[in-house]
Amino acid sequence: MFKHLLRQFYLSKAERYGVAGLTLLAAVTFIMPEIYRMVRKPDVTDFSAFSKQVEAYFSTMVIREDADVAATDPELFHFDPNTASQETFVQLGLSSKVAGAIMKYRERGGRFRSPDDFQKIYTLSESDFERLRPYIRIGATAQNKNREVFKAPAKQPELFAFDPNTAGEQDFLRLGLPRALVSRLLRYREKGGFFFEKSDFRKLYGLKEEDYVRLEPYIVITKSAVAVRPVTYSGGGGWAKPVGEVFIDVNAASPDEWRHLPGIGAARAHKIVRYRDKLGGFTSVNQVAETFDLPDSVFQQIRSRLRTEAPVYRKINLNTVSAEELDAHPYFNFKQSQLIIGYRKQHGNFNSVDDLEGILAFSDRKWLEQVKPYLKVKD
Repeated sequence: MFKHLLRQFYLSKAERYGVAGLTLLAAVTFIMPEIYRMVRKPDVTDFSAFSKQVEAYFSTMVIREDADVAATDPELFHFDPNTASQETFVQLGLSSKVAGAIMKYRERGGRFRSPDDFQKIYTLSESDFERLRPYIRIGATAQNKNREVFKAPAKQPELFAFDPNTAGEQDFLRLGLPRALVSRLLRYREKGGFFFEKSDFRKLYGLKEEDYVRLEPYIVITKSAVAVRPVTYSGGGGWAKPVGEVFIDVNAASPDEWRHLPGIGAARAHKIVRYRDKLGGFTSVNQVAETFDLPDSVFQQIRSRLRTEAPVYRKINLNTVSAEELDAHPYFNFKQSQLIIGYRKQHGNFNSVDDLEGILAFSDRKWLEQVKPYLKVKD
């Protein structure tokens, strides 16, 4: 039995040489790569060009972040946005980016004719506008920031009949009310506040009792404005809506006209107008629904009363706009703005708005159709 097994595994001399040769070849095959790696010097890849590109990319991000940094300790004082310097805007708490946008707006002939015009600046947030509005003085020399923010009451106040719901700032100042109180009263009205009776004026925070007693005989509440005391609703209140259907042009209506619609108070009216100004106008009434903090229930209620009779009133010139200005538009982000400016630098000026389709990254047809009405290539 054992001898039989040995005969099965018996190899001739030639076969033994063959096995030995195969074993040696296998050993060399496995060992040679290791020997080759030990002997051969590794190739050194030059990543310097790639590293420079990465550094350049991140440096632009750093610059953008730095540009958005506002003053850490903002000061509040009277200023004229038509004459104030960029450093003044930064001292007021605005970022360098916003301050630069204001300066560019003025350099191109832009002018602020009323405090509300200040909200035309694309990059100015609503919170900054509301914070600075009481300190805007158009056509007057801005007061020194170290002086008192509010002037003392007029030395010789005038007495005349006035409606606290419609009287202007100068009217209240002529009546001898302090400027701080007048600013508070105007903000109260802008947020939907309303005086239904003479006694309501007495509740104004900061109003002295002697001032109320002095002015009470001259307070006249317009009866037509308060025939029906309106029900307070979210986003507004204290505003008497006109009787009957009201239709407005979304591109031409003022904040007061927006307030004629149900569910739209002073705050919402200003938000809609501000969003419209940032866009440059509405192309469809459906865009009103994009306004921040506007409930869909309110939009559906007023939708049938909206019209788009006036066209888009401000378009962006693709051949002159900067990336920052383009990024300030609600429909563009920073990446899209950079791609457009980069394409213009590489291929030259745009011949038509449709040239945007040549940018491969812009594959979203819906977005392209949305932004085209706000663009142009010639003045």
